[in-house]
Amino acid sequence: MEKASLDQVMSISKTMRVLYVEDDKVARSATQTFLATVFKEVDIANDGEEGWQRYSDHDYDIIFTDINMPRLSGIRLIERIREHDIKIPLFILSAYNDTDYFLESIKLGIDGYLLKPIQLDQFFITIAKIANKIRLEREVEGYQRDLEQKVEEQTRELRYKYYHESNTNLFNALKLQEDMQKSRYDYMMLLDIANFSTINKEHGKRFADEVLARTSRVLERHLHERSTLYKVESDRFVILLAHTSSQEMRDFAQQIISFFDAKNLRMDDEVEISVTFNIGIAKVQEEMSQSIINCEFALEKSKSLGARHFEVFDDDIHCYSDEKESIRWLKNTREMVLGDRIIPYFQPIQNVESGDVFKYEVLARGEFEGEMIVPYYFLHSAEKLGYLTSITRMMINKSFEFFSKNGYEFSINITERDLLEGYLEEFLKEKLKLHSIDPARVTFEILENVTVAKNSIRVAQQLNTLKEMGFKIAIDDFGIENSNFSRLLEIKLDYIKIDAVFIRGLKESERNRTITRAIVNLAQTLGIKTIAEFVEDEAVYEIVKKCGIDYAQGHYIGRPEATLLER
Repeated sequence: MEKASLDQVMSISKTMRVLYVEDDKVARSATQTFLATVFKEVDIANDGEEGWQRYSDHDYDIIFTDINMPRLSGIRLIERIREHDIKIPLFILSAYNDTDYFLESIKLGIDGYLLKPIQLDQFFITIAKIANKIRLEREVEGYQRDLEQKVEEQTRELRYKYYHESNTNLFNALKLQEDMQKSRYDYMMLLDIANFSTINKEHGKRFADEVLARTSRVLERHLHERSTLYKVESDRFVILLAHTSSQEMRDFAQQIISFFDAKNLRMDDEVEISVTFNIGIAKVQEEMSQSIINCEFALEKSKSLGARHFEVFDDDIHCYSDEKESIRWLKNTREMVLGDRIIPYFQPIQNVESGDVFKYEVLARGEFEGEMIVPYYFLHSAEKLGYLTSITRMMINKSFEFFSKNGYEFSINITERDLLEGYLEEFLKEKLKLHSIDPARVTFEILENVTVAKNSIRVAQQLNTLKEMGFKIAIDDFGIENSNFSRLLEIKLDYIKIDAVFIRGLKESERNRTITRAIVNLAQTLGIKTIAEFVEDEAVYEIVKKCGIDYAQGHYIGRPEATLLER
């Protein structure tokens, strides 16, 4: 055997612990001396039973055994060991070159059969195979350990990234959600850096990120002892407080604001930045989302008072309950519009001179959870959601279809947004053709304040386009919103609806009657018909007559209904 191969075998064998089982004292001593020159450690057993006991108590790399021994033979020892371990290398050292022994040991899966006295070349060739096998197994085990370690390190790294915000290394929103599900907290504090957008614009995003990182370090150093800090979106932080009283919570919020008032953040380039907070605070609810929503309400109120304020959410305070109600109606309005559950109601308008109903105003109503909802609850939400034109389209489409079955005139309310988006002309042409409606039967009503808004020129142009198409135009709530009489000439109105403020006070106020008569006289001079809204009783109706108003509308004439009032 070449020296290089022998050195390689020895470098591996000198790391091994072996068991040698031999009952013959002389043979055992000589062989043990030889094995000790090859292996790191050699344990001796005097017979098979002792060999089994040592195997059971220790870990070995190789086992050498004689065959014929008292109490337990080498063959039976190998058989027992193989029942527990099919991989450990097993060698028979025997003075007998007996074919039967050899075949039986082969069946048991031994790794080598060596004859005494040991032939060195044969021994080292056999051990070299085992050593190489063990070397490969150890390398594989080493690779596996390295791989497991790398996987564990990467798992820890990924888990850290999963639960931490990259810029500040604080816990992130995912960790916030998990902690709120697992632990009991009393209060949530939502911190928003006041005027952070200005820092971003003046110094750039990298500088702004550094401000956030340094702010987070300051907050960490001054945390309440029973609190946990999180970095959520943009320039916001969340602090959860456990086992904290209402007064302790307020004191802590004030300490945060006061500390940042007293100390500026010093940046690397010696620039000092003043950081101030608005803080919204709420009791932690079972639903995490509700806790955050309540904090948002409180934060908005804090911002309305300027920087350096904190507010605590309280369901009993009207501004919070009103805001929550507004949020609820945003959701309800979205459902009604997208579900096509905005429907037309019809209120009669009477010719005062003849007493006949000559037209109907189409009024939007919403269907929600079995109830009929008036516009007061959903129009403002629809405006916020950008759904006003969707509601107008619904009313046009549904009212055109409805009035195609009779000969009444009808009026529909439109908004400034409808006029500015420029969709009405083509949309109306399509609906007129679809439902065979004469445009002279249709009046579009628009609030007076729209005619004096900043887009009044475009509004006037659009209204005149509708006039050219054959539609009629009415100004609603006339007389109270910065009336600009020149607009009456520009728009070529057909009707003026006198504001309810004047009509409701006709019985009690001579001033109201005077203003109403003046509006009527102006309208008559311009050839414009007048309509009195909110005619609620007979007394008002009689005054309306005396004032010379052409048409009346209100509960005295008829309430809005889903069907027409036949009179």
